[in-house]
Amino acid sequence: MKKTILCIFLLSLCIAASARTPELKFDKDGSFKVLQLTDLHLTADNPKAEASTLARIRFEVKTEKPDLIAVTGDVISNGGECRSQFQHFLGTLEDLKVPFCFVFGNHDQEQEMSKADISGMVAACKYSIAVIGKDGVLSDIRVPVRNHKGRGDGLELYFMDSHTGIQAGSPYEDMQIRYEWMSFDQVSWIRNEFRKSAAEHGKVIPSAAFFHIPLPEFLEAWQVRTSEYYTHNNVTGVRGEYGGHSRINAGMFAAMLEGGSTMGVFCGHDHDSDFIVDYMGIALAYGRCCGDGSTYHHLRNGARVIEFKEGQRSFTTWILEDDGTRIYTETFTDGKFE
Repeated sequence: MKKTILCIFLLSLCIAASARTPELKFDKDGSFKVLQLTDLHLTADNPKAEASTLARIRFEVKTEKPDLIAVTGDVISNGGECRSQFQHFLGTLEDLKVPFCFVFGNHDQEQEMSKADISGMVAACKYSIAVIGKDGVLSDIRVPVRNHKGRGDGLELYFMDSHTGIQAGSPYEDMQIRYEWMSFDQVSWIRNEFRKSAAEHGKVIPSAAFFHIPLPEFLEAWQVRTSEYYTHNNVTGVRGEYGGHSRINAGMFAAMLEGGSTMGVFCGHDHDSDFIVDYMGIALAYGRCCGDGSTYHHLRNGARVIEFKEGQRSFTTWILEDDGTRIYTETFTDGKFE
């Protein structure tokens, strides 16, 4: 009985949250700014790291004044009690009064809270943009950004679940496949969303995608662009580790390439990488590890900022470090760095 009451309560919160989902639109100056937060790795046994990480987020929002916060996973770490830390994080975002989208990292779902628990907490937040699926878990979503007059879509943002590590008992656990991959259903979903969007608007709307674990093309793009045989080495930033992508390629990048709308893909997961590289007309970019509680990182904590331009297939992006310094500023227009 208690479980039934709890389910009804969570459902009511989700319905209420959906009814008040904030509408996004470009500013009067034709800009729309996204602050990407990734890899906070909050834990109950490190309150000092939690305090400094949440203070950093408040500083980043105050400095950049984003229109949207994109949370690309691993807010908490695997193992142990992390519910309070997740609540503190959500409370901080609510206090900042900035709309936000959340996608799961591989560690968020590897502790005592289920994906449904976390999904309910996220969807209940006033400033959260979230859709709960029939399974009680956050759905992959296409988020429209209206033009500055609030009419028509000037941009579409896709938020997707990149899943977790290969679990014990999986038939793949002895095959050196560390992480799951985007499913064929997700590839079909985004292809269908591209078609629906083009039909709705009579044209292709520029878009960008956010999720936690990078696609295999991130490593491939780095290797191609840094090859001694390639004369235009359009890579900015650091690759400090091999790459934690899945070894299985389900075709998500190909779907984005064929869809014709995707300007950039923004991920987290690899704490020691923050590079951006152009690949076949799509920018592939890591965020910057934000949390002091991460198990490893050698880069200064910070965040990636992306400023989109209304009416253009263009954005400018940079890394904001925790002392307010902006580094690695790049503008990407019509599939190329300027």
